[in-house]
Amino acid sequence: MQVYLFIALVCLIVIAVFVFQNPALVVVQFLGWNSPEIQLGIIVLLAVITGAFLTFMFDTFRYFKIAKTIRELRVSNKRLEKMNKSLEQVRSETMTSTAREEAAAAEENSEV
Repeated sequence: MQVYLFIALVCLIVIAVFVFQNPALVVVQFLGWNSPEIQLGIIVLLAVITGAFLTFMFDTFRYFKIAKTIRELRVSNKRLEKMNKSLEQVRSETMTSTAREEAAAAEENSEV
């Protein structure tokens, strides 16, 4: 986590230096639209902020998708744990009844 913060801080410093070193006025043309003259550094800063926001939104979407999967897996795990517990009870009851039957058969064989 600290590495990511350090990288973000370095990127922020590089962007700030770029903004202050590029005060030239430019016109942005996009799909037939022309912007008024604006500083190149501000355009780059707006592009970086927009990219960071979009990345945050996509990461948030991914996080909610993963959280949903985790919830589903927890529910499935609880259901399987209950099923396992009931099967263990049936197995122990079966083992107990089998042991009783074997003991009774052994008694019958010893009496004969």
